[in-house]
Amino acid sequence: MRNISPAMIPALFALLALCLMAAGCTGTSDTIETTPYETSSTGTAEATTAPAAAGTTVSGAAEGSVAAVSYTGLIPFLPNAPAGWSAEEPVGASLAVEDDQWTWASRDYSKDDAWATIIIQDSAYQDVGYWGSWDSFVSFETTEGYYKQRTVSGHPSREFFSKPDSYGTWVGVNERFMVYVNVEGGSKQDLDALVNAVNYGGIGYLK
Repeated sequence: MRNISPAMIPALFALLALCLMAAGCTGTSDTIETTPYETSSTGTAEATTAPAAAGTTVSGAAEGSVAAVSYTGLIPFLPNAPAGWSAEEPVGASLAVEDDQWTWASRDYSKDDAWATIIIQDSAYQDVGYWGSWDSFVSFETTEGYYKQRTVSGHPSREFFSKPDSYGTWVGVNERFMVYVNVEGGSKQDLDALVNAVNYGGIGYLK
């Protein structure tokens, strides 16, 4: 399995921190973690949280109040390769945080010199993995890239771009599931094709 490589993310946040310092702003100088194995992190500046999008279910469920869906139940929601892409075999895992369990499934894709990864994470309403970083995202744009708040199929999302050709989107589903799509060596159109290939409605109905 190819490693996730949003390697430019810390550099972008470092650049943002420098811009804020130059403007006379202050913030916490920590890094943001983006792998599914991390359980907590903070951003380099005061977080700007996206409001819940229209059509997004706000669960109100207690942290860890449900059992995470097995990774074998997440794997079928990893889409087949879009036109022009090929897909590798999906993989998945269960992870434990103290007495609580959460799960993820992942699949790699390739097209010419580009490659991509889609990850689906079930946090069971816990502050783990990508949810540990969700509220730390800030919106900004520089000459080297951007972070933007968007919506995907009615769900809140974050999108990043880092020159020359690194793209990513996080989609939060029902404050429980997180879908992450990363494209390296591709285009914004490639990112959109992969993001739109995911069945977010089906994921939202998982119990």
